[in-house]
Amino acid sequence: MKNRSQGFTLLELMIVVTLTAVILGVGVPSFREFLRNNKMASVANDLLGGIQTARTEAIKRQLPAGSIAICPSNDPDSANPSCLPASTRQFNGWIAFVDADNNCSRDTANPLVEPLVRTGSRVDLDNTASRYVKSVSNGSCISFAPTGFMRPSNDPARVAATRTVYCDERGNVAQTGMNQSLVRGIDVTATGRARITRDVSELSSFGVTCP
Repeated sequence: MKNRSQGFTLLELMIVVTLTAVILGVGVPSFREFLRNNKMASVANDLLGGIQTARTEAIKRQLPAGSIAICPSNDPDSANPSCLPASTRQFNGWIAFVDADNNCSRDTANPLVEPLVRTGSRVDLDNTASRYVKSVSNGSCISFAPTGFMRPSNDPARVAATRTVYCDERGNVAQTGMNQSLVRGIDVTATGRARITRDVSELSSFGVTCP
């Protein structure tokens, strides 16, 4: 008896290829959206964690005159990172440090006097025209007194950053079927409490908007 070879017919292969193309066409865009949403959540949670750490350190250290401050930084991952100018309103990268003179600008000449507490790596290094994450804030300094309350900087140019948003090119729009925005907004109250909001309506009147 002759043995019949087993295999796929041309029709079966065409069906498999078609189904694979359909699955990839539906799944790949969804996976890309998942990655983008995950990045947005990650950068916002990182700053929120930094704020909570700074507040906790301020309460624990009980500095008589200084504070624990967070400022935007262009080189947060370097050995001796510094703060960006007071005019900067973007926490794309940041550092939390012991601010001995409460001016919200780290003294890199005396790193032992103003040591780092925590850093947040820059989130805009791999930005492209169509894929980016940017932040906008209403100030350039997040500073905490020993009480855990926010403390104004001794430098009047360093305005308190009470509200910060992280955005990508999609802007403040709701996810499909939800009232949750793709934007992440971080709100810090005068008492030092911080939270993340994704409410579309709240973010529309947040005081800072996506670029």
